[in-house]
Amino acid sequence: MEAPLLALRRFFTPPENFQRGLVRLDPDETHHLVRVLRLTMGEKVAVADGKGRAWEAEVQSLEPGGARLKLLRELAPWGESSLELVLGIGLAKGEALDAVIRQATEMGVKSIVPLVTERAERVTAARAARRQVRWQRLAQESLKSCQRSSLPQIDLPQEFGAALAGPEEAKLIFWEEERGGGLNSCLMRPRPAGARILIGPEGGFSAREVALAREAGYEVVSLGPRRLKVETAALAALTLVQYAWGDLA
Repeated sequence: MEAPLLALRRFFTPPENFQRGLVRLDPDETHHLVRVLRLTMGEKVAVADGKGRAWEAEVQSLEPGGARLKLLRELAPWGESSLELVLGIGLAKGEALDAVIRQATEMGVKSIVPLVTERAERVTAARAARRQVRWQRLAQESLKSCQRSSLPQIDLPQEFGAALAGPEEAKLIFWEEERGGGLNSCLMRPRPAGARILIGPEGGFSAREVALAREAGYEVVSLGPRRLKVETAALAALTLVQYAWGDLA
């Protein structure tokens, strides 16, 4: 009897680990399979490549370099939003941005762009590269727990002005000094295929940055009268946008 899809334990491994009907899990995923879940040879699991493809697979061997699984059948993608949602987030302190990466992955974001802004934390190129590796690992962990099949793309930090461009129909910049609100009227419009939203770091965006965003076609909106922490603001904005235009409704 086939195991129901929802009952299958889920694993992630990059596309290069798939070859000739087999897939190899890395040591961390193998440890989770063997030591945490205590699965054995012959058991069935689901494994995703993070690019939108996933398979039902059977544990075939437990080797020192990683478990090998036999691919049985390709599965339909799961857990993906119909809204192409891009999050631009100002570089913030480590714990805050780690939380944003986890939550954005859970909320179905397709791409995350860390922003170098006037009030953002300053990082060297080497540190930025290390943080990107960490963010990718955090996204992989969230991918499995929230039962998505696609990893969000996580860019290296970009200068604010360079990150404004994009093909999305809806573009919103959240600014705590915007007293007019405006978010409700924006979200009442017809559902776009894609949206790009920008959240500032601790201290928010500067007036100059908001002016640049306006010139680039962004609508300036707020999340109400209270100042929110970076991770709170990001989660609130993503929730509202996904409710109005995505798959939370």
